[in-house]
Amino acid sequence: MKYIKISILLFSLVSPAYAEDMNNLQLPAFDIMSGMQTEWVARKMVYNGHPMSIQNFVSNRNSKDVMNHFESKWKLKGLGQLKSRHVGNDLTVGFVNRGYSYSVQSRDVPGGSVGTLVVTRNRIFVQSEIKFPMPPDAHVISRIHGLDLGIRSETITLSSYRSASMNQQWYRSTLSRAGWSGQNTMAESRGTILEFQKGKELCQLTFIGKSPVRKHRSMVMIHWIKG
Repeated sequence: MKYIKISILLFSLVSPAYAEDMNNLQLPAFDIMSGMQTEWVARKMVYNGHPMSIQNFVSNRNSKDVMNHFESKWKLKGLGQLKSRHVGNDLTVGFVNRGYSYSVQSRDVPGGSVGTLVVTRNRIFVQSEIKFPMPPDAHVISRIHGLDLGIRSETITLSSYRSASMNQQWYRSTLSRAGWSGQNTMAESRGTILEFQKGKELCQLTFIGKSPVRKHRSMVMIHWIKG
């Protein structure tokens, strides 16, 4: 299992919604620029309640040409809200129309540009209660639901007042009692990684010594493949 770092630009207008199933989540296709090669990062995912799809792209056109293409195309639609800005060295443009937000983030590379295409539904996806065990003092920083080729996954990032070693001990004991068996233990620069399995379910937990939340001592990143 591995984690993918994703940089997402959201142009979202949020309104309440009723709970729904990931299987029934439908997102419109992104109208790809001619000559652009794309690769899926996520066909269906929910990031902190925002349903979205994400593709990475490679183009033989520079970032300015890519931005001009999408700005011109969206202006022709005549409706919606168009936004553009810089994010570091990246150029970005976004379009909000008929309940969905479309965004392009691009940067120049030799021979053209690379970037990300995101479609976001503006109506919030109401998430169910977290069913994976969490330490009593845990604070949820982020939560991502994924559905790819029929396989459900959930990634939860927690902040905790406990130390990383205390959380490791808590999860070893709690998951063992719940029928999970430990698979691997790895030490990396970002922290200690534990892997567990229960039937067809897999989980990877990364314990990090310092939390970005004030007064919290550590972080736990949980990647749970539900099978």
